[in-house]
Amino acid sequence: MSIAVLTVLLAIGVPSFAAMARQWQQDAAIDTFVGDVRLARSTAVRTSRPVVMCALDHKTGACTPQANWTVGWMVFSDLDADGAFDAGEPVIAHRGAQAGNASLIEASPSPSEARLRFRNNGTLSGGGVKLNLTPEGTTHPARLVVLNFMGRARVANVE
Repeated sequence: MSIAVLTVLLAIGVPSFAAMARQWQQDAAIDTFVGDVRLARSTAVRTSRPVVMCALDHKTGACTPQANWTVGWMVFSDLDADGAFDAGEPVIAHRGAQAGNASLIEASPSPSEARLRFRNNGTLSGGGVKLNLTPEGTTHPARLVVLNFMGRARVANVE
């Protein structure tokens, strides 16, 4: 009898736990991305130098012009203010693909280069940016990361 009760409880509990684990992975991916945005912004202000956060190419591991952050990203101090990573420029953070994240792409109809450039005062060069996070196992975005022109990031649910 107790085995039957345990079996029923596991049949109910395991699927809900799996959904909760997926939610934790999604939250961790968003938190890591937003944390690195905040790190880039604060480093730009602290050092009075431009800082760039760029999406990585899956083949080369270098910055890519594609507006897709799924593979990972890099944050670096842009000493010559050209927006490109050059030898000798310090890497502040380097992240790979985040677990539970099927895609993290720019939400605008005409995506720009996957590069966030923070001026030495912490403002975002080029205006605001919106990115959609689509978790693994779904086909529609669940979260939206919004960066305003001041460089501040917030997370919203996609309706």
